[in-house]
Amino acid sequence: MVDLTQIQHMPVAERIHLIELILQSLKQDMRPTLVRDKPTSAARPFKVRVFNVGQEVHVDRDTIYAERGTV
Repeated sequence: MVDLTQIQHMPVAERIHLIELILQSLKQDMRPTLVRDKPTSAARPFKVRVFNVGQEVHVDRDTIYAERGTV
């Protein structure tokens, strides 16, 4: 096991190399959890329902965003 004081006394280039090795190891450990063979339930296709509100609706984005507090 490597001690923190040992790492602190290592040259910077060796410390960077050590960090790169740790990063590669973490990426390999995480890879199986990131790859999904099946699509998730959120990836299912959806249907859009068309409906009539009785009149034509004009949307002003500036007004909507101003109501949210983000302009």
